[in-house]
Amino acid sequence: MFVDTHFHLNMIEETIEKQIQTIKNSIYEGLKTGTNIYTSPDALEQNKDILPELEELGIKIACGWYPEYTPSNEIIEKLEEVIKKYNVFAIGEIGLEYYRMHKPKNEQIELFEMQMELARKLKKPVIIHSRDAFEDTINVLRKYKDVSGIIHCFSGTKEMIKHYLDIGYYISFAGNLTFKNARDLHEAIKYVPIDNIFFETDAPFLAPTPFRGQKNYPHFVKYTYAFAAQLLNVDLNELVFTVKENWERFLNQYSSLK
Repeated sequence: MFVDTHFHLNMIEETIEKQIQTIKNSIYEGLKTGTNIYTSPDALEQNKDILPELEELGIKIACGWYPEYTPSNEIIEKLEEVIKKYNVFAIGEIGLEYYRMHKPKNEQIELFEMQMELARKLKKPVIIHSRDAFEDTINVLRKYKDVSGIIHCFSGTKEMIKHYLDIGYYISFAGNLTFKNARDLHEAIKYVPIDNIFFETDAPFLAPTPFRGQKNYPHFVKYTYAFAAQLLNVDLNELVFTVKENWERFLNQYSSLK
């Protein structure tokens, strides 16, 4: 029974009915639990009718402003309102996107810091997006050492991992770990203590081998677990159990702060 810490049901399917069927299919195929991510409060509001069903299934919700929006007090107030109204567990995904550069760096950093401030205020974990932006990402995170969470879809080096671990973050690996040319990732994961590891799909994106290039689904996370178990030379069942324990510890850490 696998934990998938990061997927986007509203990007996999448009209608609530199909989203519910998707998550139920994934549970049937071995998914135990995970986090459904909304990249804006607007996206959450548009899909709010699925929330009671997800709660019943044990799926957590995260919401944040993806780094393609203009920072303002108004949008932070809107995010806070949605978090409180819908019992959102984590703030994310938030961070910096320097590959596509939807917004200038200074605006991305400002929005990132405003949401980190909100996480501190509300005592919420964060889910961090960082693409081609390690230096600025780690500099922001170091300003908020009382906030922690998950580095989503890690795609860096073993040197970067040390910096994230030093400030208390979990490292989550996605389907790109299974790609043959991902040699840096194949080495980097070996430097993460097993009790700091998570796995994710980022569905519908980044489907693992053997589904690379196709639409991704939450239950496909099991292929990433299997690949990681081989890389780490550990028993698959042991890895699954350890990640489940990591997840429960992560949830309990933030439940105790309320």
